[in-house]
Amino acid sequence: MEIWIFNHYAISGNSIGITRHYDLAKYLVSRGHNVKIFASSFNHQTRKEEHLENKKDIYKVAEIEGVEFVWIKTTPYRRNNIKRIFNILSYTIRVNKLSKKFKSKPDIVLGSLFHPLAVVVARKVAKRNNSLFYFEERDFWPQTMVDFGKISKNNPIAKLLYKLEKSFYKDADRIILLFEQAKNYVISKGENENKMLYLPNGVDFQRNNKKTTLDREMEMFFQLKRDKIISIYLGTHGLANNLDCILDAAKTLKNTENEFVFVGDGPEKERLIQRKNNENIENVHFFNPISKDEVSSVLKYADIGLLPLKESPVFKFGISPNKLYDYMVNKLPVLLLCDLDNSPVEKYDAGYIIRNNFSANIAKFYKNLNQAELKLKGFNGYESVVEYHDWNKLAGKLEKVILEDLHNKKGLEKNV
Repeated sequence: MEIWIFNHYAISGNSIGITRHYDLAKYLVSRGHNVKIFASSFNHQTRKEEHLENKKDIYKVAEIEGVEFVWIKTTPYRRNNIKRIFNILSYTIRVNKLSKKFKSKPDIVLGSLFHPLAVVVARKVAKRNNSLFYFEERDFWPQTMVDFGKISKNNPIAKLLYKLEKSFYKDADRIILLFEQAKNYVISKGENENKMLYLPNGVDFQRNNKKTTLDREMEMFFQLKRDKIISIYLGTHGLANNLDCILDAAKTLKNTENEFVFVGDGPEKERLIQRKNNENIENVHFFNPISKDEVSSVLKYADIGLLPLKESPVFKFGISPNKLYDYMVNKLPVLLLCDLDNSPVEKYDAGYIIRNNFSANIAKFYKNLNQAELKLKGFNGYESVVEYHDWNKLAGKLEKVILEDLHNKKGLEKNV
């Protein structure tokens, strides 16, 4: 079986970013399938060219643990300005042309919605090759932007995106959703539930058991703080991540045994560092982003995983951030800040939820820590990812659905 995945921002395990499709593909390959991932060679997180050393090259094919990556040159950018739009357009135009160069034909074409144009190309490639088209909706475009107040639902761009989203639903042979309650959103748009597949984010246990050497500065820091209670935030520093409330709480917990560590990057990072320095919040520490391969080596030093979220109606459909499962597989109890029912944290009893008055209630939480309870919550989280979020098992779940869809397609073609 030949599977093609179109994800502008896909990466492999030794890079910085989200490895969802690499992890999924690796285990599909181990089951005897061929997987190609069409991705940008320019890393969205580091803002650096990672794969095309020769400036004249437009693309490069590389095999990583059996997964075939097609790295495509795209316009570099530093900020979310016009150059990022050029980056998206350059990926879209080039990936469409390059997809015609390969002699093999896909049975399945999966378009992942980091941005809609990757899905537009995937749909086009599927039609051209008479392949099944899978639409993976990672975020609700434009609903997420509407709910976060970035755009009005009556804005012409929003109306266009809603129309595009609906066309993806209509044309898709399968709609992949990362959140358990996301089906309710798709049903509200008039789609059949039978078309949907819930496939959350997961954990690669092989990678998690690897031992990597950390940056010397980071290693020294954790050694110096080994007697402290370390709470860690891992991931993007953006408005949706609501990190100010952690700084607010840390400020009231100065001169205690609590240390707060932020690992990652994002548009809010410089401002947050400036705030830490201006307000002399000495128990907050910032580090550069790390590769996926380094995550477990960092989290082994932590006691609590932080998952703050900005209040938004879109979260009622569920959450599935990668950092959540990274915390859980490393047996960290999770502190979730969001007024959200039936989250994985609550469902698996894998931590604690603060629903309101975040800063004050975070400080209160730390003043009443129960070490035995922390360990129990961490163990609960670990057991749940073993059962429900192992990438090997999730790949098996996807494989089963794909084989059923291909069988049904062949049956229909015979009857035509």
